[in-house]
Amino acid sequence: MCIKYVYSFAVSRFLKVLLYHLQDGESWKLHNCTTETCDNGRVITEHVPCKPVTMPVCENGFEPVRVYDEEGCCFHYDCKCVCSGWGDPHYVTFDGQYYSFQKNCTYVLVKEIIPKYNFKILIDNENCDASGAVTCTKALIVYYKDYEIILTQKRIPKTVNTVYINGKQVFPTYSNEDFIITSTTVKLVLKIPAIEAVVLFKGLSFSVDLPFSLFHNNTEGQCGTCDNNRKNDCRLPNGQIHPSCSVMGHHWYVPDKKKPYCEKPPPTPIPTPRPTQTPCKPAICEILKSKVFEKCHKVIPPQPFYEACKFDVCHMPNSTVGCSSLEAYATMCADASVCVAWRNATKGQCEYKCPENKVYKPCGPTVVPTCNARYNEKYVQPYRGRRPTRSQIIIVFKLVVFIVEGCTGPDGQPKQPGETWQSGCQQCNCDEDGVQCEPRTCPTQKPVTCTEEGEVLVNRTFSKNLCEICHCTDSKDPNSKLNEIACYVIECLFVCPEVLFNFIYIYIYIYIYSHIIISHISQTKTQS
Repeated sequence: MCIKYVYSFAVSRFLKVLLYHLQDGESWKLHNCTTETCDNGRVITEHVPCKPVTMPVCENGFEPVRVYDEEGCCFHYDCKCVCSGWGDPHYVTFDGQYYSFQKNCTYVLVKEIIPKYNFKILIDNENCDASGAVTCTKALIVYYKDYEIILTQKRIPKTVNTVYINGKQVFPTYSNEDFIITSTTVKLVLKIPAIEAVVLFKGLSFSVDLPFSLFHNNTEGQCGTCDNNRKNDCRLPNGQIHPSCSVMGHHWYVPDKKKPYCEKPPPTPIPTPRPTQTPCKPAICEILKSKVFEKCHKVIPPQPFYEACKFDVCHMPNSTVGCSSLEAYATMCADASVCVAWRNATKGQCEYKCPENKVYKPCGPTVVPTCNARYNEKYVQPYRGRRPTRSQIIIVFKLVVFIVEGCTGPDGQPKQPGETWQSGCQQCNCDEDGVQCEPRTCPTQKPVTCTEEGEVLVNRTFSKNLCEICHCTDSKDPNSKLNEIACYVIECLFVCPEVLFNFIYIYIYIYIYSHIIISHISQTKTQS
């Protein structure tokens, strides 16, 4: 017989020792993947038995990853299923097949052959320049359960990551019970934990990462079949395999009312012999094979990105188009925990300009560090983007704790669900999906009549200064030919709400903590 001691903490916080009398041959499992067995009064500890594992050779060039069982004790190796695209655009399928496809319609990127998780991704391409010869990725449209998630970017007047969920714009970081969306200055990341899917969008590049265990041999579309076999990656919608993935890409087009010019796949053109040309070897593309990316070469093969870089630079007059290939490769390296500071090696061709109060860091956290950022630490991952300088680490004190998840207004202050506010010329409200803003509707002004002697009709305008009144005059500006605005200062007899609230916060803070200190002193005197 063996005696098992089990230690536990009771509600009273006193340590309890529980004794269990176990018969000879009886065993029990522990939480550290071991099993204890009673053997003639002795306790024998053994690791949970695991089957022998073999490490596969992955055709996409990625290192195999360990996949643990539900108990987290035993594992086997799987190949990663990562599909990526960038530039004009170039694709690498789940199994590592590289091809180029330059068309500006909407296509199926990833689709389940046998529906299991109600998951699908479309890719929306557009022309990048006036010539119509160069196309780029405009958006990724992810369908999961009853959600339609659009990941895109607004590029005018500046590049801004934009997300729509079922037609409503949301502002990352955004999460619900099914997925989470995070954003840096340069990219969007969508994670769906239930199916372990990760979708990354950066405007000119994207990637889709799916688990081999859930999607093995069950994907089709422009990303091919996830089965560690390149030979069947050029799969058509009818299940047949085409010898050319570039031709296969046409067959996955999706009808789009906004793109009436998109028709069914055109007939395969007859190739014509091209004249012999001088080999093109751009210097910017050679960086991919240089020592700059040397550490990443062991993890991810650079050849597809190198070929794509040469294709873009050799067919376009501007060599900076090669930056997208370098950036795409650097992103894949960063996701494999290999950070590469590559932009300086391009001698300014791929320079990333940050605002004056920001500094560029090749690798950094998804969430900007603040003094109250512990809530977000579970979402932090190393990604490229802009970082604040050390002097800009944000210090935030909150006297009010919001128990209900809410939104963040344009001033950085929390907003509760159902709260509405005015931001510029927009009326915004906070709902369960985030911040929703619509243009304000201005009331129709009644015609003003000036009937009394000496009255003149003037056009009153608004000033940002609360202690100033402005109106539109009849005088014309000689340069703009517009009416000039005249302003004059008025005496302010009120306190601005922002200043008043700050005084209230400070008063509450001092009031609460002074009472805590007085109470503590009183208790100390009582005890003594």
